[in-house]
Amino acid sequence: MVSPDEVKKLRRLRQQEELDFPVLVDTDLAVSTSYGLINEANPIVPHPTTLIIDKQGVIRYLRVDTDYKVRPSVGELLEALDRLD
Repeated sequence: MVSPDEVKKLRRLRQQEELDFPVLVDTDLAVSTSYGLINEANPIVPHPTTLIIDKQGVIRYLRVDTDYKVRPSVGELLEALDRLD
């Protein structure tokens, strides 16, 4: 997970959701900018992006949404993960 949110907020999120994966703090949007994910309409907010990367580092699923309220469903992500096998 990569997020422009503050460290305190992300720590709270990791704890509340019991996330067991790393969270990269991107408050200066350097990572989001380098991947071209900056929202032109609101440049301080990157486009919500979901990636599934295999063990070899190859992107197997990519989805970029323009509306932060729209995200892939759990079913869609599970199908993408199933295709990795």
